[in-house]
Amino acid sequence: MIVRLLAVAMLVTCLASASSSAQEPGSRQTREFVQAAGESDAFEMAEAYSALAESKNPQLLAFARQMIRDHAATSRALKDATMRAGLKPPPMGVGAGQAPFLAALQSQHGIDFDRTYWRQQVLAHISALVVERVYAANGDTPSVRAAAVAAVPLVQSHLAMVEAISAKGGDGS
Repeated sequence: MIVRLLAVAMLVTCLASASSSAQEPGSRQTREFVQAAGESDAFEMAEAYSALAESKNPQLLAFARQMIRDHAATSRALKDATMRAGLKPPPMGVGAGQAPFLAALQSQHGIDFDRTYWRQQVLAHISALVVERVYAANGDTPSVRAAAVAAVPLVQSHLAMVEAISAKGGDGS
């Protein structure tokens, strides 16, 4: 058992050394932020498109349209910032950690869909706000940091909206 653990540890160390020599530009902090922010935007938009297809609630539909518009804008700003810095642009796909949440939402219908959407939006925006705030305060790539700084108030406003709706029961009425 110990030998197996040591072998795994050595393999991980070797892979880490090999990948660090062929790393793409930008610090690990910046690459991780770009990945997380890009996945967050993609998740928000995917959930919003699902909401447009499933919900009948006017308040939820208006919020979903706003999420598509706002997160498309933050995605463009992050992409522009990474390009200015000579970095790889953010991914435009839902992350592995978010995919089960999207699948769970898409399996719901009616009022259950609406309530699930609002609950997930609270969690998603809390997570996004933490990611954006940390990089805005400590990011080491100026153009990317500026994009994070600009995103913070927008994500805060989204969070305030979904928290208020969720406090009313999450049905948006």
